[in-house]
Amino acid sequence: MAEDFSVKIENLTKVYKIYKKPWYRVLYALNKHIPFEEFYALKGINVTIGKGETVGIIGKNGHGKSTLLKLVTGVSQKSSGTIETNGRIVAMLELTSGFDKELTGRENVYIKGRTIGLSKTEIDARMDDILRFADIGKYVDQPVRTYSSGMKSRLGFAVSAHLDPDILIVDEVLAVGDTSFKLKCLNKMEEFRKKGKTILFVSHDLATIKAFCSSCMWIREGEMVAYGETGGVVQQYQDYLKAERKAENEQRRKENADLILTKDDMLHPTKASMQDAAGNPQTVFEPGDDIFLYANYEVKTPAEMLTCAITVFDNEGREIFGSDRQGQRFILNNEVGKHRLCMVMQHPQLLPGHYSVSCEIWNPHSGFVRGVMNKKAFEITSDYFLGTGTVAINCSCKSE
Repeated sequence: MAEDFSVKIENLTKVYKIYKKPWYRVLYALNKHIPFEEFYALKGINVTIGKGETVGIIGKNGHGKSTLLKLVTGVSQKSSGTIETNGRIVAMLELTSGFDKELTGRENVYIKGRTIGLSKTEIDARMDDILRFADIGKYVDQPVRTYSSGMKSRLGFAVSAHLDPDILIVDEVLAVGDTSFKLKCLNKMEEFRKKGKTILFVSHDLATIKAFCSSCMWIREGEMVAYGETGGVVQQYQDYLKAERKAENEQRRKENADLILTKDDMLHPTKASMQDAAGNPQTVFEPGDDIFLYANYEVKTPAEMLTCAITVFDNEGREIFGSDRQGQRFILNNEVGKHRLCMVMQHPQLLPGHYSVSCEIWNPHSGFVRGVMNKKAFEITSDYFLGTGTVAINCSCKSE
């Protein structure tokens, strides 16, 4: 009876010995009393991956993702635990590994194929598809040392993808190459998935993980934190990263209170509103009506200069006006404390239609910008037809 799993891992642990000096490693072979520290790259991993699963493996750099794949493929030896695999494994850990730079691309295809046990006849049958996928043209019969890094990666992926694996191991290989080749690689991996192949996929691109993987594993500091439905595990990981960044920022602010400031540490705006000339909240105006923009703001850190600026957009989001950011008439009170700003659009000659306006406070010397109002929608209405476009222009005509 065929096994119903592709990879079964039980209590897997990998420990590296860290020596104070590189040559202590040699001495240790002769003298077991040479001191060293132990680094646990993986700690007691337990997981069973069924046939046909596409498993995303996520986590920060240095936390054990690549180590896990190397143990599954046999590139590295485990310290303890067991790993069972069911089927032929093809690993895309380093796409250009195993290439002889003095041999041609074609010759390297044969070498890589024979390495995993394919016969020359089997490689010959796949050769045209491999070269077509790699798309490196006449360079296939040139020494690999003449290839660019992108060409070598393309050939490496093409070879691995056409060796008909039962289990495909992929470690950040989509981080190289141009966009069109990445798409070609993903399409090829999708073919594998539809054929019921098992794929273990390491990537920092969480969007690709969510779109491509049926399940997901999160590894942190060598331990498996979560394993299950991709969306849920990715959300846990993103929440963790967000909390970690927040804690790091808080710690930096404590350590460098005078050096690292957030925008809220410098200036905090509140209660932005749009009003008419009578002081009533309003978002519908007639052509030529004054439009008032109000906002409260608190200056928390002394600023050399603060100015106010507005930008007006049409219904399709195109900018139709932006105020002078350097103008003296837009300078605001920059003293520490609470203030209120008022920006007036005086008799705007806008034709009837839908518009939006953004308002911001900024320091032209430091480049600091703080949004006050973000594309607040308003409307110009009229009972009369005044023309087409966005701006009303007074014009007249006479005949002589």
